[in-house]
Amino acid sequence: MILHCDGNSFYASCEQIYRPDLRGKPVVVLSNNDGIIIALNKEAKKSGLKRGDVFFKVSDKCKLCDIEVFSSNYTLYADISRRITSIYMEFAPEIEEYSIDESFLFFNGCNWSIEDYREIGFELKKKVFKEVGIPICVGGAPTKTLAKLYNKNAKLHEGVFIYEPSSNDELLKNTPCSDIWGIGRVKAKRLEAINVKTALELKNLPLNIARKLLTSVGVATVMELNGIPAIDRVTRTGNDVITSSRQFSKKIYDLKTLESAVFQYSELVVEKLRKQKFEAGAVCVFISTCNYYASDEESQYSNGIYLEFERQTSYTVDIAQAAILGLKKIFRQGYGYKTVMITLHKLLPACLQGNLFIDPMNDIKKRDLMISLDKINSSYGRGAVSLLKTLEAGTEWEMKRAFLSPCWTTRIRDIPRIK
Repeated sequence: MILHCDGNSFYASCEQIYRPDLRGKPVVVLSNNDGIIIALNKEAKKSGLKRGDVFFKVSDKCKLCDIEVFSSNYTLYADISRRITSIYMEFAPEIEEYSIDESFLFFNGCNWSIEDYREIGFELKKKVFKEVGIPICVGGAPTKTLAKLYNKNAKLHEGVFIYEPSSNDELLKNTPCSDIWGIGRVKAKRLEAINVKTALELKNLPLNIARKLLTSVGVATVMELNGIPAIDRVTRTGNDVITSSRQFSKKIYDLKTLESAVFQYSELVVEKLRKQKFEAGAVCVFISTCNYYASDEESQYSNGIYLEFERQTSYTVDIAQAAILGLKKIFRQGYGYKTVMITLHKLLPACLQGNLFIDPMNDIKKRDLMISLDKINSSYGRGAVSLLKTLEAGTEWEMKRAFLSPCWTTRIRDIPRIK
């Protein structure tokens, strides 16, 4: 059996944990630069808002309906996700973190009854809500595709819905193909053309036709709907590249301010690099004025540069200095820049590299310094220790986050105080 656990309106629920005055009230969360609505709870949906709404177009409606608005606080959401995952690990022999708010819990080899799994589901709900404050739904089935479907219907069953062979076909009969994980609207239209509209009809689709219409992914979906596991567990490993990119809250015209942004984004991307225990052999810097911000009076400019290192490295200072060197080569005066992107390439597992002309103690000191920096920032919040360069030009270039909540769980100064 596989249990699929999903946080309900996860981002909005995270914002409500330390704001009990907002429980039961409408909440929405915005994207970077407060652009669009990316998450909202059921109370906010009742007002007619939906995911993808452009915020400036619905801001008056939010005020009129007394809807609480938050900028994205990914530091908070990631820490809450980590706490929930630690609870999942107490219950299941194996877990797969599918996204920040979703996980698959594997109970392979556990010969338990449906009632046993239902009891585990309710215990999970109770423990996560009690210890973390997030409501979750649990769906259980023999395959990942079915587990996702049962989770989707869990709210109709007190938040926990477990597969029963006798009633499974009835559920599939009442489920459109587009609601099945991995199908979506485009593939659903292909299926509708051959009169396959429901998940039950998809389940009974011959595999050779599924392969022709939906490729091997569709074959796996059909098999999973028949209770045959065909989608492997995903083991997350290092990426081919690691990227950090942002749009500024306003256009940047001077090199010094742009350098400050490049330094900070270099810190972020190298932190990701070290978390994956990799080192980079090259860095790419890309800057752009973004065409869709253009007016008739101003021309546009975009450029990038690729720089290789003499040796693999995960030392923030070396990578940031290389990025600044690249920036200076592609920077052009007179343009208003809106986007910067830092990408690390040629990733290899981290190791101490010998070099005839470099004292090995220098590498050890750099490694130990980065370990200390990561530990401090992990304990006290990202940015607790930072390169001085990022502070020199101020922070007016940073993302617009006018409704940002405190980092309640990762920054000491943001810990709630009891009066």
